[in-house]
Formats: sequence, structure tokens, C-alpha cells
Amino acid sequence: MSVAPRPRAPRAIEEEIRRRRVEIGALAAELGRRRRELTSPRLLLRRHAVGVAVLAVGAAAAGSIVYRGRRGRRADTLVARGGRLREALGRMIDRPERVAVEPSATQRIIASAGSALAAFVIKAALERLSRPRPEGRPGA
Repeated sequence: MSVAPRPRAPRAIEEEIRRRRVEIGALAAELGRRRRELTSPRLLLRRHAVGVAVLAVGAAAAGSIVYRGRRGRRADTLVARGGRLREALGRMIDRPERVAVEPSATQRIIASAGSALAAFVIKAALERLSRPRPEGRPGA
């Protein structure tokens, strides 16, 4: 045998409805406040300034690394090298006095010594090759 619930008084039902409306209103207000906090860029920046700064520095560093890598790969292409050669030839034609610069005294002395050494080595090699071979030893 089940016991049927007792009917409640209308005033008690109205009081519970009023209490629950107040509770729902407070919950809706709290949800609205949290939504405004999450969608407000100024408030987010103020609360997380250090994190945003670290993120910005990291993004700048990563961006510069990516940029340098792409720029380096682009500089190695045949077209880029041809462009640099064209620019260099243009500078040579515009200012030839900067291309054919006279060597300094030290450079001239080193060049003369190098030429003399090369002449000596060549002369010694030619003399050795033109010397007659002794007849006693074949192939020597």
C-alpha cells in the first residue's frame, strides 16, 4: 500500500518558486560576468600580461628564425646568384677604379718572390728532365 503525497499549500509552492527564481537569477548573473571576463581583451591582457609578453617574444623569435631560413634558401637559388653577379658586374662597370686597385708594396714584394720561386722550380725541373741518362742502368 503506497502512501499518496500530501498536497502542498499554494503559499509554500509560491515561496519555493520565488526562492528558485532568485537562485536562477544569481546563477545567470554569474555566468554573464564570467562570459564578459573571458571575452574582454583588455581584462585578459591585464590578468595575463607576463604570459602575453612571453608569447609575443617567442613568436617574434620563431618568426625571425623562419624568415632567415626562407631568405637563406632563396639566396642559394640560381636566379638569385645570377642577380648578384649582374649587380657585381654593374658595379665593376660603374667604378672600374675600385676593381683594378694597385697592389701595395708588400703585395708587390710577395708577388716578385713568388714569381722568382716559380721560375727557379720550373728551371730546376726542366734541367732535371733534359739531363742525359746514364747508359749503364736501363730505365734510370
